[in-house]
Amino acid sequence: MRSIRLTLALLLLATCADASVLSALRGHSDNTISLKKRLHVNTLITEPGTVEIDWASLYSFGSANFAMPSAIKYTPVGSHILWGRTEYSIAFDSLDVVDFGGGRLTQFSQTATLTATAVVHDGEKFDIAIAPQVTFFLRDESGARLGAIAIARYDFGQNTVGTSLSWSGATHPSPTNPAGTFDAGIAFGRRLAPGGALGHLTPHINVVWERSTGFAHVLSVFEGVEYQITERVAVDFSAQHFAAAGGTTDHQAVIGMTVNLGHAH
Repeated sequence: MRSIRLTLALLLLATCADASVLSALRGHSDNTISLKKRLHVNTLITEPGTVEIDWASLYSFGSANFAMPSAIKYTPVGSHILWGRTEYSIAFDSLDVVDFGGGRLTQFSQTATLTATAVVHDGEKFDIAIAPQVTFFLRDESGARLGAIAIARYDFGQNTVGTSLSWSGATHPSPTNPAGTFDAGIAFGRRLAPGGALGHLTPHINVVWERSTGFAHVLSVFEGVEYQITERVAVDFSAQHFAAAGGTTDHQAVIGMTVNLGHAH
């Protein structure tokens, strides 16, 4: 699998227009931060035989909540699509509800997400991946959300453009857990230089359109810059504007880190 620095911000799922739905699905959205950051750092999937860890610190200006989503990913070594070209990951959201006035700090995980990202086409410049995904609710909601994400990416020079389509459905729909959610995204990123100090920096932006059952469509915007510290360590500084058009907007600030631990033994 060729190693190439990617500059996409594809897999962030926009939240719904209603504030209660935003709260219910935020854990699912947080988990996709891991996938977004990975697309800015290394290959489309973790290097076969290696373990990679993602974690982030997220602050919501709308709710004043603080979250620390995290994920661990592994791609087995092999020559088959399910064993050698598919990355398996598990992600958790960790939400801290902070009340500085009352001195209250509550921490809990609301969801756990399992994803299998399979590279179905690995071309010189054009790549396609499909990622079945299931999210289990650990509290507040019951059942799970089942779905999949399709990714297409094209690299040219120091630039990357890409698009994503995803759908998920609830096994137990509720007013805060829509029966179905569809989104489509487009992204662009550019590594500032082929090498040197600027070569470690990759500004990126993406736009996601989303429609959920029973709610109007919303448009969300994400922008940031990734700093590749070493070949195995990168940090990403991002701003997220959920429902920037079409609903109740929530602005968020995110600092995330991706660390590849090397080959598992």
